[in-house]
Amino acid sequence: MESSQIKALIPIMNGPTQGCMVVYDDGRHCRRFCSVERYMNTMAAFMGNDNRACRKLFHRRRGTGVLLNDGTIFVQIRLARKPPTLGYVRIDAIESFFTGDKGKCVLRLSGDEMLETEWNVETVDKHIRLVRRTLEGRELPEL
Repeated sequence: MESSQIKALIPIMNGPTQGCMVVYDDGRHCRRFCSVERYMNTMAAFMGNDNRACRKLFHRRRGTGVLLNDGTIFVQIRLARKPPTLGYVRIDAIESFFTGDKGKCVLRLSGDEMLETEWNVETVDKHIRLVRRTLEGRELPEL
């Protein structure tokens, strides 16, 4: 499992259960039959760190960011209208963002892939700046 090759984890509903769509740098989209949180926690555990330790930097608030041991930084962004709503986007995969036709923020990811969010541009910008300011160049605290 190579986190630096994942561009985004998008929450989806698989009938009555949660699932996620994993978007890779090479353009592949793979559907997984587990929640975004479970996928991210499994990936973090595989790398030897715990996302709860990372949340200590944000005073245990959800909807922030995750720094994995390989240096990959993900930001949580609202990507779905109905629960589960929060997905993860790798910060260095975001090339730009702008307001789309519906007034919501659209992320332009590497490889010219577009990802619509459920937040406005100001909220997305605030979250990205918060995560960058907090996580870049830091070590994860131990639990």
